[in-house]
Amino acid sequence: MRRINLIIFCLTSLCIADQRHFVWTYEYKTVKLGEVEFEHYYTTSYPNSSDISEGTVTGHQLELEIGMNDRYDFAVYHQFEQKEAFTYKGFKLRGRYRFGETNQYLVDPLLYLEYHGKPDFSEHKIETKLILAKETDKIIASFNPVLEIEYEDEERKIETEYAAGITYKFNKLFNAGFELKGSTNGHYWGPVISHGLHDIWFSLGSAFALGTIKENKPEMEIRMIIGVGIK
Repeated sequence: MRRINLIIFCLTSLCIADQRHFVWTYEYKTVKLGEVEFEHYYTTSYPNSSDISEGTVTGHQLELEIGMNDRYDFAVYHQFEQKEAFTYKGFKLRGRYRFGETNQYLVDPLLYLEYHGKPDFSEHKIETKLILAKETDKIIASFNPVLEIEYEDEERKIETEYAAGITYKFNKLFNAGFELKGSTNGHYWGPVISHGLHDIWFSLGSAFALGTIKENKPEMEIRMIIGVGIK
């Protein structure tokens, strides 16, 4: 019994992740100084929501986050995709910086900057987000305006996007709400749930098309994120 208790204690002390309550929307959070977190994103995209067996695309994203100080963290992502073959899609480098402290302002602001790269460096994308969030004892709400600048074959494309979510804390372990996201390609909404604490957690959400969606864009998506501290 002592050995079991010691193992449980060690595993608990290793788990230091910051829980996410949404799958598309970012919150006012960064990994603390010296802490490390691993996250796995599993996303399925369906081009035809009336026949989900047709043309399904599965995406995997592996993320390692490191707390550089009490306000700034840095992350490295590796992206994979599977249609018929499992392929490496590219990598991302990301930084987040929190301004102020929780509830210091009307909304809590965080700046998000990300670089997307391809294995052959044929495409480059810069993505910026402004996270504007608010958390109370029972509610978490966040809004993310997004600006993307993409360079491919010496051509530049600028696109704006958004994501927003609100969730209700039923208890310490379970939360449920919904999210919205969209761009010029189309708009989506869907329910989201999350379970766990800061040590280990998962979030599960969906995105259903609202109105017309551009050709070659999915009509429905489902995403699950699992996070765990590894230090």
